[in-house]
Amino acid sequence: MNLVIDIGNTVVKVALFIEEKMLLKGTFSTHPQREADEWGILLKNFLKEAPEKPLVDKVVISSVVQATLLAMKKAVSRYFSVPPLELSYKVVDIPILCDNPAEVGADRIANAVAVRRMYRLPAVAIDFGTATTFDVISDKGEYLGGVIAPGIRATSESLWEKAEKLFPVEFKKPERVIGKNTADSIISGLFYTFLGMVREIIGQIEREMGREVFVVATGGWGEVIGSECEKISKVNPDLTLQGLNFVALDIIKKREG
Repeated sequence: MNLVIDIGNTVVKVALFIEEKMLLKGTFSTHPQREADEWGILLKNFLKEAPEKPLVDKVVISSVVQATLLAMKKAVSRYFSVPPLELSYKVVDIPILCDNPAEVGADRIANAVAVRRMYRLPAVAIDFGTATTFDVISDKGEYLGGVIAPGIRATSESLWEKAEKLFPVEFKKPERVIGKNTADSIISGLFYTFLGMVREIIGQIEREMGREVFVVATGGWGEVIGSECEKISKVNPDLTLQGLNFVALDIIKKREG
């Protein structure tokens, strides 16, 4: 079985796979101050919920938080006796056609791996996380680069932190564009800012490539935007975890072959 771990700025997503079937998934707060033993106990308790006894023989981790990554790697080695693999451009077969491949985040590489395996190309993966990222995969399966834009949470928090009379609201589709009160006006502004951003960036990518692209949305708000944006072809909340699992499967095949 493969245990895959995606360490983001806000949350840590974990999933257990057998081959390509996801058996279990969960989410934890990132908490960079957590020690290795805390993570080990959390993971052990998480796996108790599996429908069958988990026999973990491969662990793949993607991370954008170094402190949590170090603690997690120690936890995996200590509690599962499995050497964890940290995802980077060096361990995947996808050509990374960027000025500096080492700059490309591991979660973005995982998304590209999953899109390349699961959907028609060329394609774009949009991840609505702490940042909103657009990752472009060519019709040959090459990672061409992408776009990094502000995230929904960061944008909304900066709005009410900088403006004394504004306040937090739920990110959702408003009932109407023209708000009749402050809350509805903020909801409308946030929603249509990001909906418009997605439409414009995808349109510009398609113009630059000279053809339409298949667009997959993932991340915390993928469903909210994906249900309203005609540019988004598919919403897959598990895209990053599936990409990490494909990496694990590839390593097992190479080892056995």
